[in-house]
Amino acid sequence: MTFIPPGSAEWLKLITPSKVPSILGVSRFKSQFTLWHEMAGIVEQTPIKDAQQDDFDYGHAAEMAAAEYWKYKNPGWLISRGEVQTSNPALPFANLATVDRRGVRGSLRRVVEVKTARDLLEWGDDGSGIVPQDYTAQVITQQLITGWTDPANIVLWPQYGKPKIYVIEYDQQIATAIIERCQQWMTSLTELVRPPLDDSISCYETVKALHPDIDDTDAPIDPELAADYLATNAALKAAKKREQGLKTRLLDAMGSSHYAVVGDQRIADRRPARGDSVALYPNPKIDPQSLLTKGVAA
Repeated sequence: MTFIPPGSAEWLKLITPSKVPSILGVSRFKSQFTLWHEMAGIVEQTPIKDAQQDDFDYGHAAEMAAAEYWKYKNPGWLISRGEVQTSNPALPFANLATVDRRGVRGSLRRVVEVKTARDLLEWGDDGSGIVPQDYTAQVITQQLITGWTDPANIVLWPQYGKPKIYVIEYDQQIATAIIERCQQWMTSLTELVRPPLDDSISCYETVKALHPDIDDTDAPIDPELAADYLATNAALKAAKKREQGLKTRLLDAMGSSHYAVVGDQRIADRRPARGDSVALYPNPKIDPQSLLTKGVAA
């Protein structure tokens, strides 16, 4: 088959594994609202900036090193030299899967994906070893389209720390749900029924792109929406000021340590920032109340 470049106009019309997390509403990067308007041709995809392109270039370079690492950890298996693209005509919608690498051992085939991140926490692993929902959905869709239902691998190539290989088991129940949701999605595009708004930055930027002009007119707004917006804005300013003070106190308490811990739980970490500076990142998976409860129990 002719290779269809990811991101191209032809590619945008198809169901692809990278779009499925957004379709399911589990993507951390792109909302349903944004993807729908891109696939409907109502808004253009966000142009790739130089810094983002550099990340992509780094990712492609990392794929080569990750493939070698995967070979060492999977003796007896071969791996493709580059991306492998395929579609599945048996599915009830137009589809395309572009897999980073294909693992081969005799008649066996395996999806091998490579992901890059600063570290495990940024990628979405809090130390539990559980693969984030969006990447799991993407890989199961790759297994569905390719037909390679043997356990797939994600090779995480972090900037800090050793690479890690995750195993994704094919789940027929999830695959069936993905098929049903993708059918509904394509129907919504045909019937021009857009998804609801959400609170993601992606959705916000798409709404701005839908209305780039400023007319000299007034827009009547629901009083409840107006009051909620103004009250939330005021509360946000107060919360940001309080957060700044708490971050300062936490950094002071950490000194030069990498992690801030309560018992055996890492609640935040310091990471290198621009120049000689450092930045503080909270662990969003920690329940604050659990820290207080454990403290009382102790």
